Amino acid sequence: MQLVRGLHNLRSLPGGCVATIGNFDGVHRGHQAILARLRERAAELRLPSCVVIFEPQPREFFAPEQAPARLTRLREKLELLAAQGVDRVLCLAFNRRLRELSAAEFVHAVLVEGLGVRHLEVGDDFRFGCDRAGDFAFLQKAGVIEGFSVEAATTIEVDGERVSSTRIRQALADGELTSAERLLGRRSASPGVCCTASSSGASSVRRPPTCSSSGGARR
Repeated sequence: MQLVRGLHNLRSLPGGCVATIGNFDGVHRGHQAILARLRERAAELRLPSCVVIFEPQPREFFAPEQAPARLTRLREKLELLAAQGVDRVLCLAFNRRLRELSAAEFVHAVLVEGLGVRHLEVGDDFRFGCDRAGDFAFLQKAGVIEGFSVEAATTIEVDGERVSSTRIRQALADGELTSAERLLGRRSASPGVCCTASSSGASSVRRPPTCSSSGGARR
């Protein structure tokens, strides 16, 4: 799997891909379903699959003290994405400059000029751009203009329960390791989430590895 750090490092790569965007924290069974569909579409179009992630994750940027603990550190996330057969990961530094991009600017700079995306898989509740102004409908309209298709990911349930990183964190916090592993779709590396406890007993997120713009790397 190829790891690309920063948009500017896409310039030396051939254009065109099938992409998805998100935190992919835990790479759980819901994520795995998205990635399976991503692989299918990439094979149909004979293009590489690409996952776009952010470091830090947006909520860690806006409210680091209130951001939820991570299920996986960046290195673990990349290993899990590679195991799912992803061809390329674009890691964007989530900073003020990226945060201030309008939805239209994000589409143009990241999806069109950066990735040359031909097909995009996202959740129907996906929001992006400054003040979260961009949504699924916006992407559909942009796709018609820019020449890429957009598909909404299907919600995955296990035993009637929606799979989400939030639910898995809660299961781990409640000591429900079996339930957490069922939602993750694999054995948990440890019975707890990636967090530390403050003197007051509250959980705080450890500072994750940064996604610098120093260059690309292959894994």
